[in-house]
Amino acid sequence: MTTIAIDSLRFIPSAVEGLPGVTEVAVHPDRLELLSEGEWVVVRFLDIAQWYRLGWLYWPLARLGFRVRGFPSVADRDWFHPPAGRFFRFFSVPPVTVRMPDESPETTYGQTMFRKVQDVLAVGGYGTVDLG
Repeated sequence: MTTIAIDSLRFIPSAVEGLPGVTEVAVHPDRLELLSEGEWVVVRFLDIAQWYRLGWLYWPLARLGFRVRGFPSVADRDWFHPPAGRFFRFFSVPPVTVRMPDESPETTYGQTMFRKVQDVLAVGGYGTVDLG
């Protein structure tokens, strides 16, 4: 089985809650970028990450540039919907919920934007928490 690492994604979400007028989203291994009312808003994952194990140790090491284990979580996710209803709720202040674009019913789960977002987050060492 061949795995292809995706470095970043850009897409038009079906909806975004938490910021006004978002028309485009870019997901990178270290940050989320949202085009809100014509201006890019950047959310750095290191600033919103929730560390579940040894966070008191991992967080400072990550800030110094070390890659650490523990996959801190940066968002809740809900996948049990049609594609346009699937979302990630990022732990930013205020929380930002990004709903995925609609996709063809023939799209396999591994090819969905929802799965690709998780793959990009994993490249940066981040994960998400399943709400369902």
